[in-house]
Amino acid sequence: MQTLMKFVKSIHYGTLNIERAIMIFLLLSLTATMFAQTVARYVIGKGFFAIEEFVGYFAVWVYFIGSAYAAYERTQVSAEIMGMIFKSERTLSIIKVIATAVTLVVAAVMTQWAYIFIHWSIKMGERTAVYQVPNVYFEIPILIGTLLMTIYILMELVDYSRKLYQLYPPQKVEGREK
Repeated sequence: MQTLMKFVKSIHYGTLNIERAIMIFLLLSLTATMFAQTVARYVIGKGFFAIEEFVGYFAVWVYFIGSAYAAYERTQVSAEIMGMIFKSERTLSIIKVIATAVTLVVAAVMTQWAYIFIHWSIKMGERTAVYQVPNVYFEIPILIGTLLMTIYILMELVDYSRKLYQLYPPQKVEGREK
């Protein structure tokens, strides 16, 4: 069992490192590309042909990999109004579990939709307008991002459920749980 856990952890941390590398590489590339396009257009007077096509597609990679990473870091946008309404730690823990469970269902449905979309895109054989690159290369981050978000939200749900269980473990009555 320890070997399996080490293997899972190595995959997990390897995935996070790949996510970070993709984000850094693409953000630097996008910045350099947009700078070069600006210089070419306004200094030289002529821009690069159809560069905006790739900038938009690479931005999709950044958005979805970044969203998955934010789900891992738990830094996604959230409204913490419940902490102002409810003061009980138990109630807040229950609300976190319920909200995370709903979020998990939504993420799982989005992942299923992304899979259907990618399958359809492959079947249709769509290509970019200028360079004829298959669109699926720029649509696959939708599936990867939503799948990673679903996994990270599941991890969050397990974490919140454990915390709730630790706060209020089942009571034992005459040697057995109630």
